[in-house]
Formats: sequence, structure tokens, C-alpha cells
Amino acid sequence: MHRRMPCLLGFENILSGLKPLSGRLLALAGMLLVALNIRTAVSSLSPIIPFIRDDFNLPTLAVSFLGMFPPLSFALSGLIAPIITRRIGLEAALLTLLATISMGSVVRAISGDWSLLSVGTMLALVGMGMGNVLLPVVVRKYFPDRLGSMTALYLVIVSIGAFTPPLIAVPVAETFGWRVSLGQWAIVAMIAALPWLFELRFNRVEEKVVTEALTIPTNVRHVRIWKSPTAMAMVVIWAVSSLNGYANFAWLPQILLDESGSTPAEAGILLALYAAMGIPAALSMPVLAIRYPNQAPLIYLSGVLFFAGYGGLIFFPGWWSWLWVLLAGLGPILFPLNLALFNIRSKSPETLLRISGFAQGFGYLAAAMGPLVLGILHELTGTWTSSLWFLFLSAVPALFAGSIIAKQRSIDEELQQRS
Repeated sequence: MHRRMPCLLGFENILSGLKPLSGRLLALAGMLLVALNIRTAVSSLSPIIPFIRDDFNLPTLAVSFLGMFPPLSFALSGLIAPIITRRIGLEAALLTLLATISMGSVVRAISGDWSLLSVGTMLALVGMGMGNVLLPVVVRKYFPDRLGSMTALYLVIVSIGAFTPPLIAVPVAETFGWRVSLGQWAIVAMIAALPWLFELRFNRVEEKVVTEALTIPTNVRHVRIWKSPTAMAMVVIWAVSSLNGYANFAWLPQILLDESGSTPAEAGILLALYAAMGIPAALSMPVLAIRYPNQAPLIYLSGVLFFAGYGGLIFFPGWWSWLWVLLAGLGPILFPLNLALFNIRSKSPETLLRISGFAQGFGYLAAAMGPLVLGILHELTGTWTSSLWFLFLSAVPALFAGSIIAKQRSIDEELQQRS
């Protein structure tokens, strides 16, 4: 029998206060619709860069900076989302992020130059980054009795929201233009706001059901979270996963065009394959993380997948490109695993909000260098080989973080010792 997970301690006392799942369907629909929105701006842009370049100048360095925007925006969101949520509440914060996504999508669609395209992209991504931070809190608040399954479910929807845009971006751009291809996601964000408007107006759950059920000690609340080795390990894990994800969303189609001889349509499909690998990861990682007390082997498995995928692209770029992309796409199993770890290694909702914002804020800040470094290395060498080696080696820090996760300690326990 496996040892009980730290995140489950104390939940026996609050489950009796929860509605049956049938009474939480509005929150479930709202959670899944938010999840559908938090990757669309990331994966919808790079496949249609050639169409945008037909309208205005978009140099390679500008594309590199656009590739940096997702992690930079998500880093900013990680720092501001907890502050906004404490001020206006979870549901209102969710509505705020959806409005920001919608506004950013509209600005991108009407942009006439690189600067306005950048502003719209940043707006949409800040809203999406807030979703990254708040979705684990939604799970904790509305579904504390189903942490693993609900985390897995919303991550599947996140993956669908990531791989769908590359599949339809080029056909929509060819038929209606690139502005429609980018602007259509504003409608999706508006639809996602409807359940939360109803939830906020008619059916808001009692805050005490979750937020008072597990109270963080005052002496722990005032200890800086970076004093927890487990928290710092989560920052590293998030940085590795995000660096690889956003570097590939920015450059993988171009790498495949130049190194593997893929056509633009084939490169878009392979980018969709890369994104789709988030689905098996989302289905398996949260459940495995909840079930098994030592999650370190899953982190080590991620390293092996990264090494195999990038090694294949380096040494056999023209052979079985789909296999190397598939393996590299499975490497970021770190993403759903880390989201599960936020809940597993937090004993209170307050600690969960802190680690979600902290790990994503600083993890994404480090990951922002990925797309830029890949672009610079390509400019310096004229090939993508050095860029692929950079991605290959980027997996190594996660292995060291795994050794800390292997100690199976909660953030609260570590902060308590340092209080």
C-alpha cells in the first residue's frame, strides 16, 4: 500500500461540505472552457508567419522575440495572478483573464505592423498565463475530492487547445486571411466567460468549504517560498518544460523545413503532433503522481524522452521525423506532472496559490530565453544543429530537480522548519 500523499491530508473534513459532482457541472464546464483557451495564442501564430510577412515586414529576430513572449507573459502572470485573485476573488479573476485573452486576440487580428501584433500577443498571453496559475486553484476549490482526475481532464483540454490551432491556422488563413485565423480565438474566449458569469452571479460556492478547510500557519505564511528546496525544484522543472515547449512552438516548423525537408503543411501537422503529445501526458501524469508517492522516476523518464527526440533530429533529421517529434513532444510530461505536484506538495490553498504563481513566474522567466537562444544560434551558425544540442542539454537540470522531489517532502513542512 502506498503512503498517503501530503495534498490529501485534511480533506476528509471538507468533503462532506461539497456538492455531488452533478451540482458542480457549471464550474466543470467553466474550468474546461478556460483550459481550452490557455494555449491558442501560442500555437496559432508560427504556422501563419509567412502569411503575415506578405502584409508587413517580420524579420527573423522579430519572430525570435515573438517566441519569447509566451514565457515572458506567463512569468508576469505568475507574479500578478495571486495578487489579483486575493483582491477580487477566483471567479472574477477568471473573467478578467478571459476578457484579456479576447481583447488581445482582437488586437492581433487588426494589427498593421510588428509592434501592434506584439501588443496583442502580449495581452492574450498574459490572460492565458493567469489561467495557468488559477486552474490548479479551481481544481482545489471545486474538486478537492477529484484532484488527479480533474487535473488530467483539464490538461487534456489544454492539449486540444494547443494542437488544434496549428491544424486549422493555415487553412483558415488561406481561405479568409491571417487576421481571421488569429482573431477567431476571441470568440472562444467570450464563450468561456459564460459559465463563470453564471457561477459568480447565482451559484458561488462557500469560500470556507475549501479556503478555510486547510489553514496555513501564520509563521509559514511569512516565510519566503524560495526557502523551500521542493519549491525551487518545481521552478526548475517548470523552466525546463516551458523552455522546450515554447522554443519548439516558435521554431519547430522552421527547423523541420530546413533540416528535414518538410513542406509547410507537413511542418504544421508535425507541430500539431508535438502539441498532441500533451494528451497522453495529461491523462497519465496527474493520476500517476497522485497514486505513487515518489514522482522522481517520472521526471527521469522525461529526460530520456528529450534525449531520444532531440538526438534523432540531430543525427537522423531526414528519417522518421514524426518519431523524433513525437518523442520530443512527450518530454514535457513535466508540465502536467508539475501541475499535479503543486497540489500534492501543498497542504493548504494558500500554499498552492503561492507555489503556482512562484514556479510559473520564475520558471517561465528562465524559459523565455529558449526561443531567443535558438534564433541566435541559428543566426551564428547557419544551421539548426547547435540549437537542437541546446535543447538536448536543457533537460539535464530537470534530472537534478528530480533528486529533490524524490525526498517526498511538502513545501509547508520545509517552510515550517525555516520559520
